[in-house]
Amino acid sequence: MESRRPAGALARLDRHALVMTLWLSAGLVAALLFHRGFAGAGPWWVAGGFAAVLAGFAGHVVVNAALGTGFTPRETGVGMVLYLAALNGFAAAVLLFEGFYDTHFLTVAAGMCSLAAAAVFTMVTRHGARGAFEKFDIVRDNNPRSSSRLDRSGARP
Repeated sequence: MESRRPAGALARLDRHALVMTLWLSAGLVAALLFHRGFAGAGPWWVAGGFAAVLAGFAGHVVVNAALGTGFTPRETGVGMVLYLAALNGFAAAVLLFEGFYDTHFLTVAAGMCSLAAAAVFTMVTRHGARGAFEKFDIVRDNNPRSSSRLDRSGARP
């Protein structure tokens, strides 16, 4: 029996299944390591949790490179929301939990910085410095003028 889905839809579904399997396994390992580290086993366990998250991110980048795709807008949005939630949780933990600053501050700060650095490195290597900036340049799209439509050489299209 033939599939009723077009080939492009099936390829997107296969990619999604691969990425979800990768992130679920990396996320489970990271959650277990974070739980063990924050429960009192020490900061090396927390560092291992960040290493698992970085491994999941690296795996996702490898999948994108192998399949010739990039991060979808939904994947980017979910990643940004999760990163900002973790950053807010980190700030709340520093302010509210006694002893967190002494035991886990450097480990979590280094882990958060390494995640941000990995994302920036990925964007710069994939799109170049100008292309990475243009991904966030919403002012140009917000109020377009004739100068906004110039190509990089200054010639009109």
